[in-house]
Amino acid sequence: MAPRRRRGAAPEDGDDANSETDALKNRPPNTAFRQQRMRAWQCVLTPKLIVTIFSIMAAIYLGFGAYLTYLAHTVRDIRIDYTDCAKNAGKGEFKNLPPEHITAHFAKTDGTYDPYVAEWMTETVKVQGKGFTDDRDYCRIKFNIPEELNPTISFFYNLENFYQNHRRYVNSFNAKQLVGDAVDGRTINESTCDPIAHDPLSGKIIYPCGLVANSLFNDTFSTPLLLSVPGSSSPNESYPMETKGIAWGGMKELYGETKYNLDQIAPPPNWERRYKNGYTKENLPPNLREDEAFQNWMQLAAAPNFFKLYQKNDRDPMKAGPYQIDIEDNFDTTVYNGRKAFVITTISTMGSRNIWPGIIFLIVGGICLILDVYFILSFFLWKPRKLGDPSYLSWNQPSAAQGHAAAS
Repeated sequence: MAPRRRRGAAPEDGDDANSETDALKNRPPNTAFRQQRMRAWQCVLTPKLIVTIFSIMAAIYLGFGAYLTYLAHTVRDIRIDYTDCAKNAGKGEFKNLPPEHITAHFAKTDGTYDPYVAEWMTETVKVQGKGFTDDRDYCRIKFNIPEELNPTISFFYNLENFYQNHRRYVNSFNAKQLVGDAVDGRTINESTCDPIAHDPLSGKIIYPCGLVANSLFNDTFSTPLLLSVPGSSSPNESYPMETKGIAWGGMKELYGETKYNLDQIAPPPNWERRYKNGYTKENLPPNLREDEAFQNWMQLAAAPNFFKLYQKNDRDPMKAGPYQIDIEDNFDTTVYNGRKAFVITTISTMGSRNIWPGIIFLIVGGICLILDVYFILSFFLWKPRKLGDPSYLSWNQPSAAQGHAAAS
């Protein structure tokens, strides 16, 4: 190796320009960290360590899985599919609802209030809207709650085979418009709102624009939700439900009251039943900052079968007995071969009823337990070959030549 030359020395200075102190100046400090001499723990997978690890993992997964399964079974719920109400329910009189449309999980299922016994009927009702009168199809359902339910009581609607995760659908909205800005027509045209961007007749801007807002779930459920509660002084005591507080707290920051003038905007095509005459002074556009049902709908689902919270009660228990719910049946799921249902459920520490997390933990814990038993038998009863000395796993070992030299 050629000797090093001092910094700044000319080439003609020769060997005198070299300095033996340069190497000392550039040498890293002689510390354990810089010279890689720090003490470290090296995991050597001995039989005892392997058995201990799998025993701990089996205990954790089995214990947590049993706890999750227990929580799931403490949830009480009932789900009623009303997709075919307009076609199969009684016209003007109640008719038995097929039990296969009902799914229930209760601790008590005696004959007093059988959750799988329900009735439904369809009826056309003339309703008075804001500035209009219209005929609406209602689905009325009578069902049973066999035991008293403790709050929180949550009411969800459930859609099946509705793909909110389609790429074009996911991108079809304008964030500035949702936050309240009066976005001009050119910007809307250049956004991803197409084909729900302008009203084809009036040329007005659609508010809110895009496929997501246009497909908003528009079935309405009676509030107070449930009637005919037994054991009360009133023959038709109502069970109240609230539509406030159903969206995540941070969602409101993404929405605002619109700054558009009424003559600039028109409702989405599928909102026609809610805004029969368009946006008027009697029927103003929605304040999206306060419309929590809209905010839940805009929070897109990853799977084609999903639940969205519609209303809830955090205070009052729900008594056992017969109930009735009236549904304004507007959302047609038959055009895409989908299904719709409503779900009334209690809530556990882990949320609504879902047995799969507990089952997955139990399966993983069972696998760990089987491997643990296998290793115990393999290492301690079947007595395999003797293990080597773990100290020889270190890279810093003397070579064979060095060993012979030391011996001589």
